[in-house]
This record gives sequence, C-alpha cells and structure tokens, in this order.
Amino acid sequence: MSRSEPLSALINLQMGFLRSACLYVVAKLEVADQLSDGEHTSDEIARRVKVDPEYLYRVMRLLASDGVFTEKTNRVFALTPMSELLRIGAKGTFQPFVVFNSEAAFEAVLGLLAGVIEGHVPFEKRFGKHVFAWMQESPERVALMERAWQGIHWPETDAVLRSYDFSRIGRLADVGGGHGDVLIGYLAGAAGRSGVIFDAPEVAAQVSKRITELGLSGRCDVVGGDFFKAVPVKADAYFLRHILHDWNDEECITILRNIATAARPGNRVLIAECLVKGPNVPDTGKLFDIEMMLFLTGRERTVDEYRKLLEAAGFQYSGVTATNSIVSVVEGFLPG
Repeated sequence: MSRSEPLSALINLQMGFLRSACLYVVAKLEVADQLSDGEHTSDEIARRVKVDPEYLYRVMRLLASDGVFTEKTNRVFALTPMSELLRIGAKGTFQPFVVFNSEAAFEAVLGLLAGVIEGHVPFEKRFGKHVFAWMQESPERVALMERAWQGIHWPETDAVLRSYDFSRIGRLADVGGGHGDVLIGYLAGAAGRSGVIFDAPEVAAQVSKRITELGLSGRCDVVGGDFFKAVPVKADAYFLRHILHDWNDEECITILRNIATAARPGNRVLIAECLVKGPNVPDTGKLFDIEMMLFLTGRERTVDEYRKLLEAAGFQYSGVTATNSIVSVVEGFLPG
C-alpha cells in the first residue's frame, strides 16, 4: 500500500466533521423539501431559502459526492434515497435528528478530549447541567427532540415487532415507552393482547391521550412514575428500548432490579439496543457509544455486557434476536 492511500483515508476521516456541518446546513434550511417537486438548480433553491447561492452550491456539491443529492449538469440537483429522508414531510423524517443532534453535539464535542482525560460528561461540563434538564428548559427543544428520536425509532418499531416472537406474551409492559409506538404495534398484532406503558408522569399524560384517541384504553394502561424508584406494573414481559444505554452500569442494575421486584418467576425482560460488535468492525453501535459519552453517563454495550447487567439484577440471560434495523433484542427471564 502506498503512503497516499492511508493518508487519503486519514484526511477523509479527520475532515468528516465538515460533512456533518454541511448536512446540518441543508437540514436546517430544509433544502430537501425544495426538491420534493422535482429537480432544481442550487441557485433556485438558494433564492427560495434566502441564502448565498455560491456557498449553498458548494455545500450541496460536497454532499452529492456522498450520495445525499445527485448533481447533474449546470448545477441541477435531485433527491436521492438519503435526501428523501431529510424531507420534513417524509415518514420518520431524519431532518429533526440532524438539526437537534448538531445543535447539541457541535459544542459538546469540543470538550471530548477533556472528558476522556478527566472522565466527565462533556455536555454537562459545557452547559453546567444534565442534558435532560437542558432540554426541558425549552418546549421547542423538547418538541424537536421528540421528532428527532422518531426519525431513529420508526424503522426499528416494525423491525422489532416482526423479528421477535411476541406470540408467547399476553401482556407487555413498555418501560420508558414514550409515544407508545411499540406497544400500539404489539396490540395491533392480536385482539387478546394487553399492555401498559410506564414513563415519567409528564410523558404518561401525553401518551394517555393518544391511547384514548386510538380506542385502546380498554387494553392498555398508562402509568406515570420513576423507574429508579419502582416499576409498579405487572406484565408477562418488560420491554426497554434505548433506555439502558442512557445510564451507567449501577443505574441500569437499579432499573432492572426494580423490574425484577415487580415481575413474577418466568417473566421476561426485553432490551432493544444497538449492540457493539467485535474489534476492528465498522459499527453503528460504536458511533452511538461516543454520542452517549458526549451527553450521558451511559454507553452502548456488547451482548456480554448486557448479560452481566441482567444477571446482576437477578435475571438469567436467554438469548438475543437480531432485527432488520440498528437494534437487537436481548432477552432475559426471572428464574423461579
């Protein structure tokens, strides 16, 4: 291998932050929506969104080289499957995630070196508060965050419901269930199913309205509370999606032990997370792990690390189910 190949790879890796910044620019300006009716020149788009045409062209040109757009002759651009996901009107649009994550992470990432040296959370050092407290300061941030995570979650929901065998479960508890998408999909799978969503009181109040509107109140309870104190709900299985990765091992064990206290022998706990793969393997899980390092005390984990958490909380590990998404379902059960 010549010296130019590893050097070129390093240049692209080091300059990758510029790609992220350009992606943020087009997401914030809603550029993809300007192409929803067909091809346009970057000058036309610039006039619509009221920005400098030359600067916008250069941003779009770079992103087209990565497949975000297609650049044709005379600075004409068109959508690709990637930019389709950046349209606000697209199902599960990824646009809010790009905007929210960029605006929160770009400042926090400057503290990553100090965080690695000192072992602290860079976001908390930069903003002086927990990221969840920071979000709650602004209703606009909360709304953007909720839409952002929908862009991550919606492909997972169908994938989990299709891949994991829920036929053995009569009543499912979604712990930290948010909008209730998984439980709603689970209930739709069979008329005899029932469930409960357990989340923070303010979230529970919102999702309760949705459950009522969907006519599911007879089969779905909604309970507010704090899973660090107790999980006072009964079910055949307890489902947690993107919950444990927010917290350190001790905090995760507390949550799982509270579930174990509520559960009966034979009940299952289902952990849907982005699992970290082995050494030297390109891996979305390793990327999200650095995201966790920036914002929270948590981390993305390997299957073995989740097995150890389950066992520390009194559960027995029983397997993992891959899905056609970035998450897998790690399963444990409470021994008799």
